[in-house]
Amino acid sequence: MSMRNPILPTAIAAGVLLLVSAFGAFAQQQSAGQQACLNKLNKDGSAVAKVEGKIVVGCVKSAGGGKLVGTAQDCLTEDPKGKLQNVKNATVAAETSLCGTPPDFGYTSAVTIDDAAVQGKLDLTADIYGANLDPAVISCATNKAGCRCQQTVSKVVEKLAATKLAIFVKCKKAALHDGATSAAGLSTCVDDASTVGSIAADTKGVIQKTLTGLNAGIVKACDMPGVTSGAFPGTCTGTSGGALGSCLDVQVECRVCQTINRFDGLFVDCDLFDDQIANASCTTGVGPAPTPTPTVTPTPTATATFVPGVVLQGALTATNGRFNYNLMLGLAGANSACNTHFPGTHACAYSELQSAEAAGDLDGLKDIGNNTVTGFWAIDSGQPALQQCNDDALGGSGLNWEYATAHTASRGQKVALNNATGALGVLQSSLQCNISGTSWVGCCL
Repeated sequence: MSMRNPILPTAIAAGVLLLVSAFGAFAQQQSAGQQACLNKLNKDGSAVAKVEGKIVVGCVKSAGGGKLVGTAQDCLTEDPKGKLQNVKNATVAAETSLCGTPPDFGYTSAVTIDDAAVQGKLDLTADIYGANLDPAVISCATNKAGCRCQQTVSKVVEKLAATKLAIFVKCKKAALHDGATSAAGLSTCVDDASTVGSIAADTKGVIQKTLTGLNAGIVKACDMPGVTSGAFPGTCTGTSGGALGSCLDVQVECRVCQTINRFDGLFVDCDLFDDQIANASCTTGVGPAPTPTPTVTPTPTATATFVPGVVLQGALTATNGRFNYNLMLGLAGANSACNTHFPGTHACAYSELQSAEAAGDLDGLKDIGNNTVTGFWAIDSGQPALQQCNDDALGGSGLNWEYATAHTASRGQKVALNNATGALGVLQSSLQCNISGTSWVGCCL
């Protein structure tokens, strides 16, 4: 990966400033719901790109092995097992459930994101192998080493692209959480080396590690057997070793940048980003035309400042075991309040909290009152009712997490949370529902 220069040329910087000023009167920090929409759509779009990348690698492998029915070029746009369509459907479903209040910036549509994810991979394949994959693929039957070379490099190139896209998605999530108020505040996650966590910064060295693996693969699988020449007849033809690795990296930079622009309606200069030179090396797909008058949305209702995760979207304020949210007792009230503050969610069961922990959703969790969450009521329908604050004083209402007095046998379960690390503690049982202290209720999808 090339070293980044965070200083834009004067003309570009002026254009960016004009664009930021045009949006400044309208844009604002996005609400928790808007951030959830943006983060989930980007994550799902990345999944679409990853599946299409696997299709590309599979086509190169199958064509080389003589196992294709039809052409290699047609294989790139086929989806015989429906896996690509499934992840596309997930993007559309996420938009329907999470984007009721459209974000003010960094947002296009699920269909646009899905199309961009696929097109970026198809463009990258053409960059590497030329406009038609069929004459480029080396047959394993006639040139085993050349076939292995192509398959090895194709696989690592796709990994490199997926790594860069994943870094952007994570950086964007952090930028939104930290208060980004415009598209320009997200663009730095691509090309600004001074932005921690950006693609350009490669803060954790993950891109460089993958690129090192790509160069090593080229040397071992292609250069040493003497089959590099002709193996990649696209833009990088005639190169080998580190020069080939650098050239392939430039193609990846270009297509990932374009994909991100299309995902989010951004205006990163991909031609400058891919190789640090304004040389028309990446001139297509640099983003949609700017919208002159962005839609103004009402000021959102105050809610959690916590960035929604994969499973857990937020937390209600702490309560004792007799849940009483939205003027309703028990789980019904907790479920209602979760759905009010985090549409589509319900009160997290203990098993869902464990999944949220594994996904890293609990780090730094704040509730809807911006209070630090330090534990949860461990809701578990598989436990005996009297271990789930069930009301047995009135003959047993059958409604978990609702009790009458402190004189009943009802008890509950809790689990502590290390807020700094996002780690759950040991499950505690047989805690009296109203005098063992309050705890929180998580809201999960």
